[in-house]
Amino acid sequence: MNGMQFIIELLDKLAWPLVFVFCVLMLQKPIARLIPLARKLKFKDFEVEFGQELKAVSKHAQGAFPELKQNKKAILIASVDNLPSSSILEAWREVDDAAENLIVAKLDNVDLESSTRYKLIEETLISQHLVDTKKAKLFNELRQLRNKVAHAKDYQVGKLEAVQYIELCFVLVDHFNQLLNQESRAHNNVK
Repeated sequence: MNGMQFIIELLDKLAWPLVFVFCVLMLQKPIARLIPLARKLKFKDFEVEFGQELKAVSKHAQGAFPELKQNKKAILIASVDNLPSSSILEAWREVDDAAENLIVAKLDNVDLESSTRYKLIEETLISQHLVDTKKAKLFNELRQLRNKVAHAKDYQVGKLEAVQYIELCFVLVDHFNQLLNQESRAHNNVK
């Protein structure tokens, strides 16, 4: 084996590792920006779930530092540019939480754990006269739009539509919270 053949063999063996190292170095900053957005990272036996752990830490931090409470609506609207579908899902979660809080406060011994949870919440809101028909219809329509975003294959949402969805969600959340506050005030006046 002469010197030239040795160099060619060496380059042949090192080509792919060098390309890999080059790609990692070139993509280092974009990957670093994406990691905080990841909900789950898995490599062989190593697995980390960021979302749930971060949510728990955030709740503890808000309890310790009340100034950390942020305007959820503003945050979701700001995130529409990069993550419209995720913003919609998170806005729906706010509606779901507000509806559940209202139902639990108004009704005793209610179990909302079901495979059709959202439908059960909607039916409970209507049957117990917690909201009028128009608000129940809005709840249903927002739920259906959320389901399209969450489950329909290749369903794309524009930024403007996502912002409108978030606005409607928070109108409903505010209404549920007002009803809940009225319930709390009425309960406190009875005592």
